[in-house]
Amino acid sequence: MATKKERIFYYDFLRAFAIIAVLICHVDFFFGPLNTPFEIIAQMTFHDIGRIGVPIFLMISGALLLNRDHKLGDFLKRRFARIIYPFIFWIILILAQLYFLNYNPQYLWNTFIGNPSITWYFWTLIGIYLFIPVINAFIEKYGEEGCKYFLAIWFITIILKTFNSYPLFPNFSLDYFAYYIGYPVLGYYLNSKKFSLTDKKMCAIGFAVLIIALASFVYFDYTKMSYISDIYLNVPIVFMGAGMFIFIKYLDNITSFKHIKDNFIGKAIVSISLCSYGMYFSHVIVLKILTPFNPKSTLLFPVMFALTIFLSWLLPYILSKIPYVKTVSGV
Repeated sequence: MATKKERIFYYDFLRAFAIIAVLICHVDFFFGPLNTPFEIIAQMTFHDIGRIGVPIFLMISGALLLNRDHKLGDFLKRRFARIIYPFIFWIILILAQLYFLNYNPQYLWNTFIGNPSITWYFWTLIGIYLFIPVINAFIEKYGEEGCKYFLAIWFITIILKTFNSYPLFPNFSLDYFAYYIGYPVLGYYLNSKKFSLTDKKMCAIGFAVLIIALASFVYFDYTKMSYISDIYLNVPIVFMGAGMFIFIKYLDNITSFKHIKDNFIGKAIVSISLCSYGMYFSHVIVLKILTPFNPKSTLLFPVMFALTIFLSWLLPYILSKIPYVKTVSGV
């Protein structure tokens, strides 16, 4: 008899953190008026923490999917079924809500194609999944050295993007190494690499990298430095994602999560992780409902933030309990 596969808690923790981080980026309008530099920096710090969400999601995908013995047809069928059916279900609900709120057809179309809309991530994920089998075969053949080779060139493109210098010349393109595909490779590398340092030292290094990179990102944001234009493809955000991944992975290794895994907190983390894809879409509906009740109060912001997280989790969670709806709920 097949046994149930044991969940890896630090994956759940990272995935739960990532979806909450995504919500952070979309709820900061609940803050009250920002009248002092301290308030502005506090809001920016909160918002910039949220930028870690997308890199973390993609890094988890790489850790789970790369260097695996995939059959091409089965892989594409299984992965696309997991993301396309929930997308169709949720986009119908989202567009229906916008329609009844009297948004024009062009806005509805832009929401569908992700311009601008949270659905941009769905279309990005489609492209990444199409390319994963190619990267997977490359890593299976060349292993850690192949990973280092790919990541070295990818990081060069990130540096160039950070300073708005990519591509260097019209006919010199590194697009195969550029953009979001580097995050899954980075996630796989950090997950599989055996470092010589102790787990405690790796945990401390990850935390230090996270804090320094976040401080740099906030500084660039506050000083309006133009070269941090691409919010997910620049040097600080790469180090933020890598630092967070390392910090949580090795924090789990030193059993720091042992005392919460089986209690309410641990179960809540796992539940949010399981509902994360559904929450990615449901929070759009929740925010449209809550926006008219925006208190525009920094004091009440934590209440609005917690309410957004709870309702965004509750909606897909309830839907996942309904027969025939679970498969499209994103849970």
